[in-house]
Amino acid sequence: MEHKTKILIGVVIAVILVVGGSLGYYEATHKAPVNNAHTLILATSAPPTSIDPAVAYDSNSVIITDQIYQTLITYGNTTYNGEHVGSLTPAPGLATSWEQFSNGSVLFNLTHNAKFSNGDPVNASDVQFSLNRVITMDQGPAFHVAAFLNSSGIHVLNTYQVLLVPSHKYAFFLNLFQLWVTSVVDPNYVNAHGGVQKDTVNTYMADHAMGSGPYNLTSYTSTELVLTANQNYWGPQPNITKFIYEIVPDPSTQQLLLQKHSINMALNIPFDEMSTVKNYSGVKIETVGTSSEYYIGFDENVSPMNNLDVRQAIEYAVNRPNIVQYSTFGYGIPLQSVIAPSVESYIPAFQNYTQNLTKAKQLLADAGYSHGLTIYYNYTSGDPVGSAIATILQSELANISITLKLDSITANTFNTEVATGHYEMFYDAWVNLLATPDDGMRALFLNTSMGLGGNYNFFNNSTVSSDILNAATIINQTQRDALYHNAQDILAQQAVEIPLFNEENVVPVTSNVHGVIAYPTFDVFVANMQIS
Repeated sequence: MEHKTKILIGVVIAVILVVGGSLGYYEATHKAPVNNAHTLILATSAPPTSIDPAVAYDSNSVIITDQIYQTLITYGNTTYNGEHVGSLTPAPGLATSWEQFSNGSVLFNLTHNAKFSNGDPVNASDVQFSLNRVITMDQGPAFHVAAFLNSSGIHVLNTYQVLLVPSHKYAFFLNLFQLWVTSVVDPNYVNAHGGVQKDTVNTYMADHAMGSGPYNLTSYTSTELVLTANQNYWGPQPNITKFIYEIVPDPSTQQLLLQKHSINMALNIPFDEMSTVKNYSGVKIETVGTSSEYYIGFDENVSPMNNLDVRQAIEYAVNRPNIVQYSTFGYGIPLQSVIAPSVESYIPAFQNYTQNLTKAKQLLADAGYSHGLTIYYNYTSGDPVGSAIATILQSELANISITLKLDSITANTFNTEVATGHYEMFYDAWVNLLATPDDGMRALFLNTSMGLGGNYNFFNNSTVSSDILNAATIINQTQRDALYHNAQDILAQQAVEIPLFNEENVVPVTSNVHGVIAYPTFDVFVANMQIS
């Protein structure tokens, strides 16, 4: 639910570098060889910032919380193009069933069998404590909960039933309880180690954990985390009994380790290397489309991007399939709207913008720029996909006499620079953590979100804003679809941006690992996997 340049979930997003060593160092420090039965070694570029689910806000943290903690509901599975992949459909987690009422409230029925890894039973009071804890601490991911739930809306009906009442009607209230931030923690454990303080991080929980999930944290160092199977887990014991999370900052080192089968999975190998990786002996690549949307934005707060003819001219000047193919190396799914096809209410609203240079030149002339113009374009430095897009876009816009001045800036300054209107055009992305149209459209296009609120396009349309806000209050999907479809059509007519692609979750893995299910939200669940 954030722009890609912020710290968020998604293996392509977390960028926190740590000091590393040579290939030999990483091989020497592995606690178990990769062919050791029931041990999985995953290499990633950065350590977690916090494994407290109430604080975790980057992919490297959430990967760990996903294995240790559980939420009321989780993600389902489906078959797509003959492959077993993860879906966004709510599936039972700690709750075996639920009922949603007309006001958006949800009654959750908890399993009677769940225990925390110390043997404490999981019950409705623990759910209440956990959600209140998130609201009270009020850390980064808390807004997912606090925006739609307050303490007065959490009702324990009995030991295994909890009723959650939204603070205002929200069509996607149920989906919130798939998110890691709503994970259930043990009150006894938390209170014994720092408790809950208002607006304050619990430093102990940042690198210690105790949940009801399939794994326990048994070791935490600056170079690796080790998780082992939770013997008190109430579900089936996982085939993989040890999960080693290895910090390998250099992607090329990850690639070499994977080639040598010294690790099982690598999360940061660039797309342009996948054609090499897929030919490694004993290595395969798992993929699934995500709920992300990568796009080229137009800052309508400044000239010439406040001119519709200019925006539409650029839409017709670019060859989007060409940009997607040559920038993502086949791992981007072309988009025809401002949300991904995996998201409810998607329609191909931008499908009529196919490359037409004659039309593009005429629109530019109509705007008063028959002799061309210069536009400043920004993208994040160190991103090979963004760099490739910039080069291709510069070449294509030259065909209609637009000179694109390229400027790459660091990720930690990107949002401020773009949100304060320093660039007429920019390349960015949005990852829908809830994978709902509200999650993908509220911040990006509401007139009250312009600038730092997320609407970097400074798009201001009262009908679109009204449709987005009203749709989010309608429980009936057919009725809210009509509003979201209308909003997408207007966004296309107004050429608010150039939708590019939905990035795939690409997971290279050794062939002896089975049952790897890639999820659209970039989650990885080790307990689903087996090693032969």
